[in-house]
Amino acid sequence: MSPENQVVADLALFSFVKVLAKINKLTHILEYRQHTALNTRMPGYQVKMGFGLHQGWAIEGAIGSFFKIDASYLSPNVNMASRLEYATKQYGVSILVSGPFATLLSAPIKKYLREIDNVTVKGSVLPITLNTVDVDFNGLEEIADRFQNMMVKEKKSIRDQEKKQLLTKVERGWKTTLQVWSQDAEFKELRRNYDPMFVKKFNEAYLKYREGDWATAEDIFSQCLKINPSDGPTKNLKLYIERCNGRAPQGWVGVRELTDK
Repeated sequence: MSPENQVVADLALFSFVKVLAKINKLTHILEYRQHTALNTRMPGYQVKMGFGLHQGWAIEGAIGSFFKIDASYLSPNVNMASRLEYATKQYGVSILVSGPFATLLSAPIKKYLREIDNVTVKGSVLPITLNTVDVDFNGLEEIADRFQNMMVKEKKSIRDQEKKQLLTKVERGWKTTLQVWSQDAEFKELRRNYDPMFVKKFNEAYLKYREGDWATAEDIFSQCLKINPSDGPTKNLKLYIERCNGRAPQGWVGVRELTDK
């Protein structure tokens, strides 16, 4: 993998992490949680986003009319990214990263991923691993948007300049992508409750799940939920084991079909 591709992949994933931080920190977005009409219709309303990251070829085409034209992208890989985005709800995570996308990442950034399943999706027979980045949105420090009172063109100009400066630093070797991640204040805040012991325990259960030793896997997943009762991937895999009556299907090779349920 070329260093250039690694930089692009590392920063692409980082950009989505930053988006998640912003929608859970910015005052004008958090205000929606107190919106009377929204809470009447959807109690406990919050602005939420899910992201699916995949890589591969796509065809770009213009779609629209004489009045408005947008670029659209078509391919099985685009469909896969969309499927991953939908699956974030099933796994209770905000980001799902496919195995093919993970191969683009540099080794230090791959360490931020947690593999949570190995699946096939509708329309494909090729297994694909699913990964997430563990982040915690609870108790984040609320801040005002520094761009809130700026004109659109002014905001875009500043953001483009900052993006260009960051890319220049990385491309010239003045800063590594690992430093971009690890030195970012918002990423540190999102990871402040990261528990390596929990992840180690989850990985033990996940390995047994892949191997077909579901009795052991279910027991360890139960231990995981005592440590972190809200972990979506743990609840998802444990529920799947329970639906299969605690026993791996005949011919199990560590891959399951990902359905909409």
